[in-house]
Amino acid sequence: MTLSVSAYVIDSDGNTKDIPLPSDLAGFESARHDFFGAALQKHGLNLLPQLQDVTFLEIRGELLHQLLCEIEVLLKSLPLDEKGDYWRFRLNNIKVAAKIALKHGESGAISIG
Repeated sequence: MTLSVSAYVIDSDGNTKDIPLPSDLAGFESARHDFFGAALQKHGLNLLPQLQDVTFLEIRGELLHQLLCEIEVLLKSLPLDEKGDYWRFRLNNIKVAAKIALKHGESGAISIG
């Protein structure tokens, strides 16, 4: 299985409307522990490492700003090789989704799972 990212808007009744993304790729299932979980130990991150314990991680509203900061930390730590390119592409997919969701204020959300 692979991890994917989706962006959506949540209305006042709790209904969701998907927002199209250029790419939804977020990594292989093993990345939950190998990459995102390891980010907790290596960089002290809080949001992305939760992927090792939950099926879907939903982030919305103001927490999207924190997510963007965590993504920047990871992007800066990536090596300049194929593995780094692999993760840059996937982290940028999450970054794009978060920025799109932020345009919708507290109603904007993303899910990674």
